[in-house]
Amino acid sequence: MSYMSKKTATALGLALAVSLPAHAVDNLTVDGYARSSDSNPVTDSSGECVRTIYEDTKELLEKCGYKKEVTETVEVDNQPAGAGVAVVKETEVTKDGQVLAAKEEIVAEAFIQNLEFGFDSADLSAADKVELDGVIQKLDPYRPMLRANVAHINVVGYTDSQGPESYNQGLSERRAQAVADYLATAGGVDRQKMKVMGKGESDPIGDNNTEEGRRLNRRVVIEVIKH
Repeated sequence: MSYMSKKTATALGLALAVSLPAHAVDNLTVDGYARSSDSNPVTDSSGECVRTIYEDTKELLEKCGYKKEVTETVEVDNQPAGAGVAVVKETEVTKDGQVLAAKEEIVAEAFIQNLEFGFDSADLSAADKVELDGVIQKLDPYRPMLRANVAHINVVGYTDSQGPESYNQGLSERRAQAVADYLATAGGVDRQKMKVMGKGESDPIGDNNTEEGRRLNRRVVIEVIKH
């Protein structure tokens, strides 16, 4: 099952988080540790680490009471033409129950676009291009990461189950390529930063026995993956 299928199966209905990463956790410095001759932190009679008077270390040692907790949540923003899905990682540093620093960052984001491809067609309609223009705007915060080679974009095409499975595989690939071409030409997205693939009729998110379900399955997923 694809990343998107697994995530949307459990996460529909949540609100999309779009806050940019803070760096308080990365920049947190604390009073240095007094160390023994073998470089281990010295503790007093109550088990507390003996500290220097300087804030000169980023070492947040668990034995000195620091805890670093990392959680990941999936958040979804449903829109008429598709959905945005983000994997949000939250990092929190605590000591004695007090939060010292926190950071929230989006480590992956995807846009499920239910594009209105014509029958047996990989041509983008005018409405499809409008939807993709919106996605291009949402990609702007990730362009520095793409340029720095710390992220890439997956463009994944899908079809409904009508027609032979082998044919649908090729059709999904052509549709994904059409979207990638548009992202490159209209959005200036570097082709070298995109991985384009088709998955045919696999991983349906709608019921292929209904027109609405088939519409949902005729989709292209655009994923931003942070390395």
